[in-house]
Amino acid sequence: MSALTPRQTKESLAAMNHRLRLLAPFLADPDVQEIAVNRPGEVWLWKRGLWVRVVVAELDYGVLDAIGANLANYVSKPFDRTHTSLSAHLPSGERIEMTHPPTAPESTIYLNVRKHAGGAFPHGSLVAEAYYANTRHDFALNLSADRRAFYAQHISDDERTLWELACGGQWASFVERAIGLYQNIVVSGATGCGKTSYIRSLIELIDPADRLITVEDTPEMPLNNHPNSNALFYRKATDGEGAGAEDVVHSCMRKTPTRVILAELRGAEAMFYLAGVLSSGHPGGLTTTHANTTRDAYVRLALLIKSSPTGQGIDLATIQNMLYMTVNVVVQLKFDRATGRRFVPSIYYDPMYRLSLLT
Repeated sequence: MSALTPRQTKESLAAMNHRLRLLAPFLADPDVQEIAVNRPGEVWLWKRGLWVRVVVAELDYGVLDAIGANLANYVSKPFDRTHTSLSAHLPSGERIEMTHPPTAPESTIYLNVRKHAGGAFPHGSLVAEAYYANTRHDFALNLSADRRAFYAQHISDDERTLWELACGGQWASFVERAIGLYQNIVVSGATGCGKTSYIRSLIELIDPADRLITVEDTPEMPLNNHPNSNALFYRKATDGEGAGAEDVVHSCMRKTPTRVILAELRGAEAMFYLAGVLSSGHPGGLTTTHANTTRDAYVRLALLIKSSPTGQGIDLATIQNMLYMTVNVVVQLKFDRATGRRFVPSIYYDPMYRLSLLT
């Protein structure tokens, strides 16, 4: 599809907003984080940690089809029986995902709207919500007591300070100090556990004088307090306008960043980000991944790298060692569906094990 003129874009957006009017009350509700349409006539709302069903009889197949057509026109992408997936975000920040038959059942078109929470997200608010109330310290289990004691004599003063904070369970201070010391941090967890919000809270801890480059597919990381910054966006599809994630990460190195923040490690860009950015004079990186534990996060990242064209020729053990030397901290997040509470069950930090791999 050819690109729209500014006038056509404005008209297309107005038409789409008209079609979305049935969802307007939910979009305006601050307690609603996500909206899902699984079948015509009903809406599911992710609200305060629970899915709530609401009947909206007017939201029939014809309306869903019209929303899809308007959205496709707005973003100049096809959405039909051949091109059955459509991803886009609105100027107000909402991310929309639609699925057309035959990928969806013939009787429906799936619609998912994830709302965007703008503005700063202070780390202190997470501390106040007891995110670190029961956080466990994870570290390498394959380092003997004698070897750990030996390497403990050779870690830096900054590493010793972080280790003592971790061992003492002073996690708020640990995280704040780790940011200030340019530790490379991966935030791990399942979908919906709050990884993006947590990353945003860490960004607020970064010195405003740092030059930041963010890389993401949707604008979810505001840099209101960091005026010397670039927000770069990559396309998720293999075709269409824009550059892929790997190309965008490569371009960061030509922008003289202090830190590069990657919204999520998910593909071939993982190798270059970890080895070509964080290990080549640009520490202090922040990124996320999907994993169940801090140790699983290292395995997950290793498999991502191994499946990339660059990583195919490197054995898995070498990749994992590289990760343990590069990623200083892994913060695991969890969402408890029974209580609607988000928290940090564990944080990995082990400078002695890292040093053992370097010697």
